[in-house]
Amino acid sequence: MESRELERYRGVFTKVPGDPSRWRRWEQMGHRWVLDCRRQRGGLPTSLICGGGEKVFPRYFQLLAPGGRLTFRGSLEGVHYTFLGKHGLLPPRQALERAEMRRGETILIHYGPDRDSKVDPVGVEAIESALDLGGIPVVAVATEEQGRFVKERWVGQLAGVFSLEEMEREEKFDWPSSMPVLPDPATQFRECREALALYQERTVHPFRNQALLRLGGEVHPETGFDLVFERGGQDTLGISIHLVRPGTGRVVYGEEMAGRRYSFYAPQVWMKRRRIIMPAASIWGEAPVSAEQAPISAKEFPSDVEQLARRLEPVGTR
Repeated sequence: MESRELERYRGVFTKVPGDPSRWRRWEQMGHRWVLDCRRQRGGLPTSLICGGGEKVFPRYFQLLAPGGRLTFRGSLEGVHYTFLGKHGLLPPRQALERAEMRRGETILIHYGPDRDSKVDPVGVEAIESALDLGGIPVVAVATEEQGRFVKERWVGQLAGVFSLEEMEREEKFDWPSSMPVLPDPATQFRECREALALYQERTVHPFRNQALLRLGGEVHPETGFDLVFERGGQDTLGISIHLVRPGTGRVVYGEEMAGRRYSFYAPQVWMKRRRIIMPAASIWGEAPVSAEQAPISAKEFPSDVEQLARRLEPVGTR
């Protein structure tokens, strides 16, 4: 590729920045590449496979057609994956049906992102829908007041309820607004390992233990919920992805996600083959396979995108 063409995409292939004031600009920077790909391929792809790491992944997701699926496999080029949500909205029941929820499956429901109100209409509908579909719900509420409301409304129908407010009284518990930035393990392995260990020790493991204890039985790495009902207005995907079962677990969204940033630790998705189901797209983790096993629609996508990203100078990667 000539230097003039390289310059056309400089600064495009980066992670989504953590600063919300930069999200719209980041999205706009990818429009030219998306339009070029659309023109060259005669439309947007409905199925893509990404193996290019944390800088390429968010642009692949941006490129997907509405309703498309992005499958990604292991990469040595970073483990802190980010993306901006796509426009779409589904009622909780339709979202759970889209995730193929079955009778007897366990589900964690995030309730009450607005801490000033004990009634969360979407959360209420999610609980009712899960019960109607024969699910076994555990509800994570933000405040103790919300917890009392939920327990009183669904007496004897839930596997358990617990509150962040109560957990936050513990000295060794953090609830960050998003997953912390992880350094590239290829160049800063120790720093990446330490940052990840701290996040897991102070956030993921305490929350996971509280949630799974409500189901009874032992808590170990292979246990988990069948589904988690996530909320579009918060970035707790990095936590929720640890909560679902390997192989079959799904994190489900129903609310509007457009223009918001989400982040997660990639190996927990691709190594454990977990899925993220959203109103307008889905992300599937998958173990690496040979090129001959890849879907035709994915193989048809230009193979030089990862090489292009490596040749461009990184800009705005935090």
